[in-house]
Amino acid sequence: MDTRIVPMTALTLLTLLAASGCTTGSTASAPSPPTPAPSTPAPSTPAPTGLATPADYAQSCAKHAQICQPQQGAVPAELWRPLRHPAASSSCPVTKGRRLPPGLPFGGTAFGEGRVRVVLVGAKAGARITVDPVRRDGWYGKKSLWFAEPSYQGPVLLRGTRLDKPGEVAFGEEPRSLAVQIPPGPGVNNSGGYRHWPGSTWVRSPGCYGLQADGLNFSVSIVVEVRAPGG
Repeated sequence: MDTRIVPMTALTLLTLLAASGCTTGSTASAPSPPTPAPSTPAPSTPAPTGLATPADYAQSCAKHAQICQPQQGAVPAELWRPLRHPAASSSCPVTKGRRLPPGLPFGGTAFGEGRVRVVLVGAKAGARITVDPVRRDGWYGKKSLWFAEPSYQGPVLLRGTRLDKPGEVAFGEEPRSLAVQIPPGPGVNNSGGYRHWPGSTWVRSPGCYGLQADGLNFSVSIVVEVRAPGG
């Protein structure tokens, strides 16, 4: 019987060690688990109706048929300016309004200094409104009418936020979106050169709110005190 020992090659040794579950001194690191897809952060205020900020004109006009018809494009990036409102302290620094002159296709007290303003139904000298008593999907609403001066036919971005604590503002004939992208041009409602956009302003609870309208080369800030029904 041949008792010679055949030298074991390095490859054979590594194969045997791997089969027996042994290592050669250095511990191999376990493969990293797949990185989970980032989850969408929860909004600071719950949105039971799933309201969102429209990404373009098509999404915005689909939600606000009284304002515009769906079309391609979106407001220019420069209109997404930071929301700029005075801080709310112990009292709400409401914006003062001015009564619109006769002869316009709409009336009431307008708020804001600039080429885009808003008429808040029921508000007079100061921007204080009492919301309607009936809530819709967790929102209180009040009729409002935004309009642009005839000299401005460009795009408009409407947004809002609560100033005295976290909170959202929704827009539409019903609470339909957290912003409105309005394309340039006459739109659906156009009288005497004025573009006007009917609807309502919606909040979840009474408080101090800021509304902002951004256009090309201008930004209009309006502070509104929202009161509870019967308040």
